[in-house]
Amino acid sequence: MEFPRRIVDLHTHLFNARYLPLASIIADAMKKDESVLANRVAALLEKITESSYKEPNLLFEELHFLDESARNEYRIEQIWKITQHQLLSASGSQNAVTKGARSLRDIPFSAPTFKLLHKNHLSTIVDDLSTIDYAAEGYVEELPVLDEQSDNMRVFRLEWPFGNVLDGAEQAVKKALRAVIALMDPKAWGEPENYLEFFLTILNSEEDMYAKVIEGYGPGLPSLQIVHFMMDMQMAYPLQKPPSYPFFPDQVLAMEKLQLSHPAKIFGFCAFDPRRPGDWRERAEYALARGFIGFKFYPPLGYKPSGNAPEMQAVIDEFFDYCIEGDIPVFAHCTAEGFQTQLQEGGNAHPNNWKAVLENDRWRQLRLCLGHAGGAHTENTGIVSPGWLSNSDGEWQSANNFARIVTELCTTYPNVYCEVANMSPLLDPNNLATFVANLERARTATAGSPFDLMDKLAYGSDWFMPDMVDNTRSYCEAFLSIMNRNEYRNYIDKFFWQNAYRYMNVPE
Repeated sequence: MEFPRRIVDLHTHLFNARYLPLASIIADAMKKDESVLANRVAALLEKITESSYKEPNLLFEELHFLDESARNEYRIEQIWKITQHQLLSASGSQNAVTKGARSLRDIPFSAPTFKLLHKNHLSTIVDDLSTIDYAAEGYVEELPVLDEQSDNMRVFRLEWPFGNVLDGAEQAVKKALRAVIALMDPKAWGEPENYLEFFLTILNSEEDMYAKVIEGYGPGLPSLQIVHFMMDMQMAYPLQKPPSYPFFPDQVLAMEKLQLSHPAKIFGFCAFDPRRPGDWRERAEYALARGFIGFKFYPPLGYKPSGNAPEMQAVIDEFFDYCIEGDIPVFAHCTAEGFQTQLQEGGNAHPNNWKAVLENDRWRQLRLCLGHAGGAHTENTGIVSPGWLSNSDGEWQSANNFARIVTELCTTYPNVYCEVANMSPLLDPNNLATFVANLERARTATAGSPFDLMDKLAYGSDWFMPDMVDNTRSYCEAFLSIMNRNEYRNYIDKFFWQNAYRYMNVPE
């Protein structure tokens, strides 16, 4: 197999739970604006993020042979193990850390050994989980409770042996996780998502996120560079709860530190939300001064590139002017699915909304990448896009086919690009032929256009979403197999890195 000289993954995310309005995200997927359960599970996940706990490798191979229910129980067990590790660490006991919980089970929780743990924040969070009114949340537990504990009883009780305290904490954590997963709509973001796997991913530190991306690609590939995108999600939810890390300046500074730790390996895009209060231009200048090269624009969270209410549209228009003036790249989610709220505004990502912008000479030169290249087959609020899995000329030509419209924009406008991230159906070899057939349809249809589609199409994974975390190398190899076909071999460097460089406007 022939390889490109390097690989640029033009679509990853390296932030963790503390960067997200996690309570709002969970509650929203439960079809609620507010939920005690969501608040407390989010508090737990945020608190145990960046734990020093290292997962044993023993079960990794076995995990793939379990059914989905068993895999979910394994993931719940892993979150509990991280929580237990953090509780033991918070005790300040060297024996607790080195010998584990078993060595301390019979010691009374009132003993001086656990003094630091009595009022620790994580202890309080777990205690709060144990007092949730699950009936009010709409959840009926399927598993029996332990004899030592009943609902609405706090678990960090001084009169108990430490072993009983840990047993109660384990039950409280696992029950909360089972409840929240049972109540979250798996299709809240479009395609079914495994939220437990998502939770496990976002517990990593920024540095571990980067390491896991590299690990996922594995050995034997050319030099790898990645592009990461921040998300500003706070304003999308009714209560507008802030994340643990304020977007400005904390999140920006943390990602600047990560980028500086890996020079020439990580490119960063900050996020833009026209609804965020304050001076967007000042925030943009702040991000660019700290090494970010562009901005993420995410329509499914409640805004569009065109057709907004006048006040919001004025801010967006000024932002586009700013980006053209500085030749700053904008990266836009462009599939009808993805992070969205109960309002299901994934249709905001319709490429026709970008067409309306680009048709205006004022913004014709906008440097834009349409993420996911329109996607595979997607459906949302009456919009059906056959996408890159179109099975006929008729489907490819359908009015709402995001993929076709994206290819037309890329070949019409000088600075418009697209990338192929997170089309998980392409992990099935049978769908690769469909993708190639539609690529040929697009190339034929746009043959007389000002720009060649193969000069505008780029590789990306969307590492962060569960399908891509689990299948990073396989996804890359699917596109390596396409680009090793005779008709595409001459484009392999363009697809895997040169087009990304041209879009980002960065030197080799």
